[in-house]
Amino acid sequence: MASISTKLVKSSIISKITASAGSMFVILLAFMLSGIQVYAQSGSFVSGQIVDEESGKALVGASISIPELRIGGVTDKEGNFKFKAPAGKHTVEVKYIGYATVTRSVVVKEGQTTKLDLRLSQSSIKTNEIVVVGLSGEVDKNKLGNTISSVNNDDINNVVSSSAIDAISGRVVGAQVTRSSGQPGAGTYVTLRGRKTFEGSSQPLYIVDGIIIDNTALYDPSGTQSFSNRAVDINPEDIESMQILKGASAAALYGTKAGNGVIIITTKKGKFTSSEKPARITYSAWGQADFKSGEIPLQTKYGQRVPYTTGKPGSSDSYAMDDEGNPLPLPAGTKTYDHQDDVFRNTFSQEHSLTISGGVPQFDYSLNGTYLDNQGYVIGSELKRTSIRANVGVSLLPNLSLQSNTNYVNTDNDLPQDGSNTSGILLGSLRSPADFDNLDYLEADGTMRRFAGYDNPIWTQHNNTFNQKIGRIFHSTELKWMPLDWLTVSTRYGLDWYDYFYKERLAVGSATSAKIGSIDLSQITNFQNNFDLSFNINRSYYDGDLEFGLLAGSQSIWTNRQVVQAYSDQTLSFFDEIPAGSNKDSYSSFTQSEIQGLFGQLTTTYLNKYSLTLGIRRDGSSTFGNSEQFHYYPKAGISYNMSDETFWDGLRGVINNFRLRAAYGEAGSPDLPVAYATNNVYVTDGNFDPWTISSESKRGGFNGIRSSYIAGAEDIRPELTIERELGFDMGIMDNLLNLEFTYYYSNVNDIIMYLPAAPSTGYTNMLRNAAAMWNKGIELGITANLFNTPNFSWVTAVNYTTQDNEVTSLAADFYDLTGAFTGCINVAHVGDRLGVFHTYGWLRYDKAADDAAHEAGKTNDIDYVSDTEMAMYNYQDGDVRYSYWDAENGEVVGDDYGYDYVGAPRQDPDLIIKGDPNPDFMISWRNDFKIFKNFTASFLFDAVYGFDVWNGTRGALFNFGTAGATEDRADLWTDENATVEGSSSDGHTVYIGNPADGVIANKQEKYWTYYNGFLINEPHIEDGSFIKLREIRLDYRWDGLQEWNIGQIIFTFSARNLLTITKYDGYDPEVNTFSVAEGRGQDYFTLPQVQSYRFGITINY
Repeated sequence: MASISTKLVKSSIISKITASAGSMFVILLAFMLSGIQVYAQSGSFVSGQIVDEESGKALVGASISIPELRIGGVTDKEGNFKFKAPAGKHTVEVKYIGYATVTRSVVVKEGQTTKLDLRLSQSSIKTNEIVVVGLSGEVDKNKLGNTISSVNNDDINNVVSSSAIDAISGRVVGAQVTRSSGQPGAGTYVTLRGRKTFEGSSQPLYIVDGIIIDNTALYDPSGTQSFSNRAVDINPEDIESMQILKGASAAALYGTKAGNGVIIITTKKGKFTSSEKPARITYSAWGQADFKSGEIPLQTKYGQRVPYTTGKPGSSDSYAMDDEGNPLPLPAGTKTYDHQDDVFRNTFSQEHSLTISGGVPQFDYSLNGTYLDNQGYVIGSELKRTSIRANVGVSLLPNLSLQSNTNYVNTDNDLPQDGSNTSGILLGSLRSPADFDNLDYLEADGTMRRFAGYDNPIWTQHNNTFNQKIGRIFHSTELKWMPLDWLTVSTRYGLDWYDYFYKERLAVGSATSAKIGSIDLSQITNFQNNFDLSFNINRSYYDGDLEFGLLAGSQSIWTNRQVVQAYSDQTLSFFDEIPAGSNKDSYSSFTQSEIQGLFGQLTTTYLNKYSLTLGIRRDGSSTFGNSEQFHYYPKAGISYNMSDETFWDGLRGVINNFRLRAAYGEAGSPDLPVAYATNNVYVTDGNFDPWTISSESKRGGFNGIRSSYIAGAEDIRPELTIERELGFDMGIMDNLLNLEFTYYYSNVNDIIMYLPAAPSTGYTNMLRNAAAMWNKGIELGITANLFNTPNFSWVTAVNYTTQDNEVTSLAADFYDLTGAFTGCINVAHVGDRLGVFHTYGWLRYDKAADDAAHEAGKTNDIDYVSDTEMAMYNYQDGDVRYSYWDAENGEVVGDDYGYDYVGAPRQDPDLIIKGDPNPDFMISWRNDFKIFKNFTASFLFDAVYGFDVWNGTRGALFNFGTAGATEDRADLWTDENATVEGSSSDGHTVYIGNPADGVIANKQEKYWTYYNGFLINEPHIEDGSFIKLREIRLDYRWDGLQEWNIGQIIFTFSARNLLTITKYDGYDPEVNTFSVAEGRGQDYFTLPQVQSYRFGITINY
């Protein structure tokens, strides 16, 4: 099927904006040429000493520079440095292997030497004054009205995961990070300050060295593969730092793409080296063992109702019964198997990385090559990634520099069969009867040995394959010119190109392919360019008392995406290409979009105490409706350093730093509206010989075109997030204790929905801005420097976040989110948090509805409760209702399944709202230790509380009789829940059964019918709260080979997900069947998280 737009991309928008940008450039160029001053060498210097914070020992060979000017030097044997620098205010950066990178702001005066002494710490829980914030460039955090969080390179480079994004988990207040599963390459879902869309993605915008990169992920409605989002392609070894802009107030300069926040990634550059050692060479390697996390209890007492015999599968359930229908245990001595563990294997993974870097004032370089082989805990799960990167900087002329970074990444990723899938590994394994050996997976004739209609999970690991290959290039080139010491002109070109290819082969005999075999291929080529042009003016007056910075520029973003797919089935068993199938089909599409933006920002600071930031972004996009072709995104922030006032002098001994801040900002959705959403689109379903002809638009043997089912929306607007935040930063006892507090509140308006269209329009659906919601929360970060001595230091940090959300308007009663099962759907519903479960649940007593039914005499109304039922159960509002005995008519009333049991829970005939996958709060606790000279240690606890998970696995295992809870099925079914007078709470046991014939039910009926997850979901919605020992790390730094010019060798042991404390009755609550879809909290035979143990070595030359 090919898509054909009724319009070309809105060239009028683009031409207008381009003309504006061109005019601005001409004016700017004339301005620059009129006042060019060539900086000549002067007598201004920066000098000082760099030492270890705890011991005071000089750090030899530390690199100190002003990156903006490409000048700097290295420390000598006494830790001293000195280099020339022009007069003005600059950002100095200090780097030293094994220590946290430090940035400081300095003011250099003409003809003088500015003194700057620095003490570096090996602790990674540090905050820098100066951070690089995308389009804003270098900013002083103390002058911003909003918060910016950072993750440094040590934490990122050593994250025990193939995804660098996982390093955010537990380290950034306000961020929720969920790995979809423990498979190598599985997607990582990140939200900053809550979710903000229905049809798009709530994940933040990712920017690498100024390039806006693609982070999309494929979506599988059955969760059969845990697809990666494309941020996984970034090599952790290449990253210098991450800056996290958590809300619209911080990210507004990125306009229509920044409503979910922005993660800004800066890669490593070359550092200045001495003449004695012109190059730094670092080799690192690690080996890693992974194990599945958690266990699922399974019963081993009962076998199949209809047993398997050689070559003949039996029943799918394990409810073996005798002739009277009572549970029948396996014969004594029957061998049983551990199906929750036998599909997993021992793994060994490894990575090797080599970096060569160096620099002099005119030239710097950083070259890296990294190879990763991450083996998964099931056969058919592996990630191989090769990354080659070169980052080169050169001074072309005085005050004119060029920085160019190119990164090629090749990824080869095998994904196992997962989720709601008759070939799924866990689905087949956990449903297997206790006495069936899955490891013996072949019959004598070589065909699959299966206990029922599902694929044997061991057979599927060897025969059903899914492989995805990605070749990707990230490139950025920035040209920076400083014609005046207070003016910087920058232009940047960025490229993100990748070619993605996957092939899924379901072997002949596989249940998912109806045993006939199938092949599915897809190729996606994504090409995204961005071009930025900006100028930055920084001036100071009145001896530096008044400072201001003006940033203005333009940004152009072009995106092209080509998709080609092919499918065939009824295949040959020995040939794995499309021609192997008898039936074939194909699909292709091409989309393109364009954004043109103008932005400006003014920052003013007076007396280094009062700061004001004002900014605005104007975006035009080919995806916007004609009614509003341009949208504006303003921002504002204020900061007040109260502790610099004279009236604070008496408090400074206790509270040495206190800053108030506030911010406001607006931003849009990063991926809505989609391309061509404003257009009436036509499609064709044509096929070509010898492929099957099945075109809906075919007439007389010829293909034509037909209208799409979705009407074009000329008046569609981008979704809009409006955020305010208030907070303060406090330092106590000379920063022995530091606090960061923020309250935020955001409105999300114009949420885009697909709604039914009137039949008279000829369309099925239409796109509308038809919903709104809010997010609010509190963010609290506390860092304490508990000990700081030459032989021992201890820094501890606690992050605490609360999040709340409510849908306030909706043009529907319920709206389904992407990624859910029928019967347990994540929905938007007015008055509830986004994504609550709309599910099959218990019928509950509703007093108001019961009173109304009594008053109207509606005795047949579902909410009507008879006097007999009320007398028996004495319901309180919200209680579950139960079947009861009507003595007057001599019958059981209300048994939904016809067993005529009294005391059986009743099911609501309609879907109900029950369960919420959004957490109430998150808390993490991190500790860094330095012991003597060369030992460092750290650990991180990460906890998420107050969220629900639909344990669909447990519900299904109730249906199949393999759940551990069903092992007591022969016991009599007692009333655990009903508030019956004389029940167990009064010391008496009430049994479920029929008083007329004396039948008392056993628990088999409870599990197989009333609590069956295929019939009701509420009993299997569980509290997913957890505490995890997320990371632990030990480092030993050995300096014994310095005489061989080997600066330091670092030995590392680290582990991830070492301990999980939870009440969740599954492998792990921290999964999601539908990967990074907006439907959250779904666990249906999803492969679990992973425990990882890593040993590494780093050699620095």
